[in-house]
Amino acid sequence: MTDLARGLRAYWIIGLLAALSTLAGLFTMPPIDRDESRFAQATAQMLETGNFVAINYLDEERNKKPVGIHWLQAAAVSLVSDAEDRQIWAYRLPSLLGVILAALACFWGGQRLVGREAAFAGAALLGTCALLGIEGGIAKTDAMLAGATTLAMAALANARGGQTPGWRTGLLFWFAMGLGILIKGPITPMVAGLTALALVAWERRIDWLRPVLVWWGPLLTIVMVLPWLISIQLATEGNFLRQALSDDLVPKLVSGHERHGGLPGYHLLMLPLIFFPATLFLLPGIGRIVSAIRGDGASHAAAARFLAAWAIPTWLVFEILPTKLPHYVLPIYPALALMAGWGFVELARAAAWQRWVSWSLFGVIGLLLASVLPVLFLFYGNNASWDSVRLSLSGFEGGFQLGLDPLVGLAVMVSAVVLAGLTGAALVSDRLRPGALALAFAVLAGLSAQVVGRGLVLPNAYAVRLADQVRAARAYSETITGLSPDEIVTASSFTEPSLAFSLGTDTVLGTAEEVLAFAESRDEPTMVVLDLSRDADLRAWFLDERPTPNALTDLLENVRSEARFSRVFGNLDICHRTLAAGVNYARGSEPTLAILFTRCAAPGDAVYTAPVIQDGDGSTFEPREDTPNDPQD
Repeated sequence: MTDLARGLRAYWIIGLLAALSTLAGLFTMPPIDRDESRFAQATAQMLETGNFVAINYLDEERNKKPVGIHWLQAAAVSLVSDAEDRQIWAYRLPSLLGVILAALACFWGGQRLVGREAAFAGAALLGTCALLGIEGGIAKTDAMLAGATTLAMAALANARGGQTPGWRTGLLFWFAMGLGILIKGPITPMVAGLTALALVAWERRIDWLRPVLVWWGPLLTIVMVLPWLISIQLATEGNFLRQALSDDLVPKLVSGHERHGGLPGYHLLMLPLIFFPATLFLLPGIGRIVSAIRGDGASHAAAARFLAAWAIPTWLVFEILPTKLPHYVLPIYPALALMAGWGFVELARAAAWQRWVSWSLFGVIGLLLASVLPVLFLFYGNNASWDSVRLSLSGFEGGFQLGLDPLVGLAVMVSAVVLAGLTGAALVSDRLRPGALALAFAVLAGLSAQVVGRGLVLPNAYAVRLADQVRAARAYSETITGLSPDEIVTASSFTEPSLAFSLGTDTVLGTAEEVLAFAESRDEPTMVVLDLSRDADLRAWFLDERPTPNALTDLLENVRSEARFSRVFGNLDICHRTLAAGVNYARGSEPTLAILFTRCAAPGDAVYTAPVIQDGDGSTFEPREDTPNDPQD
């Protein structure tokens, strides 16, 4: 492994591993609800309006996170795509760059702490770990936040361990501070600040901070952040900071905000799974840290204290906070990865129980992933439901896929077997001949998990692609209504942000009653999307399931409901009906969507030609109004 860790070649290898881990599914996964779609939609609106100060989601201000990720996404989309194309992969490119930055910065800073070989191993494990790869494939803040924070900590490590750290160290540190603040507010300063405070209190010396305590450093960060902050405060009349603090930050400090609660120990419990494959070497690495702090060499002790100060205070903060999500502790993962790299290089010094526990955790997680991911594909590889079948039988077109794609299913199974095989190979290599081969198999197992989960299962899980199904239905609007897909307005009671991003800013979201009233008020063609899982009366109407009345009041309610829907749908002039079905995992429901086209173009204005039907004797004729299977029926 020594040869791989030498020179610039090591940086290329680390960057390539991080990129490969993140690229699995980046171009093929649908928009993920809900945060990814909200971030992407807000960026799209920036590009559409030319306003790069205010952050808006549809017609609402989105005063939660700073603007940094939106600027990066806007730059990426401008370079490789267009806001009108709604290609989610373009919005994910900054996250890909964030993963690469985190891995490279981990290697750069880790060399000062644990040596080149251990830093190389740690950076390779970080670049292929499950959580960082997942976040790198989503158009959110957390991957780039990890990159900015790791760069700041790497600069801090070089300031502490470098023989003659120059002004570039301070420049990188304060630039990373500014970038981190623009991405996600106080997280990067908190991680660096807690690390520095813990070390100063622990060692009772502050002179090592001198390379970053330069007068122009904070000024650089202020210049990066303050102009936008002033602009957004003026544009929102002071609402940005007020809402970001009172509606987003403070609720997370006092309760399980947005149902994302958890007890202390949540992040520790999740660690073996989402830190895979670095799980194999983490426990020996922690043992090495403890041994070094106890006095195994002055240089080793200093490095161990730095990594402990990086990981422990911030980890405790997130364990204490009542609001918990797995990615909150991601800025600490580079420290854990360097511990794992250190443990790998000095495996011979690890206690037997540490290695046995590591083998057990790694093996269980690898086999669990290899087993669960194909099962997920079996469940979500098609989107057929009883409701969708019944709607189809009542005259709705298409909308569901019954059965799995056999080729994709075969690819998933083969990839799962490969993942299980690589997990076993890593365990056998680490047990019989610890060294570069064990690390290589572990890294390949991490890459394989990303390929199976994000490269094969999720992109081909047709049931989770509800927004894509609706967009596909809208693609036929020119044939049905005479309006191109970009011109027809959509009103939907399926309100997930992925739909707003997929269809465009002019999408109208609301309750079924609001959507129907909006469509009824229009004279132009409209595509109406009704989520039957959220309205029992609407579902009963479409599926002809009138509940048996138990009293006169129930009977009267049924009559009123029947009359109301008869009037509304009668006034809509519905000319085409199709459907979409699947899983809304954000709500934990299985919605069936009734898609209706209203106020269609007059026959003389339509852009399609009536189909020609061949009779049994070979003669042809155009369908009449009462012809079965007429597309207008």
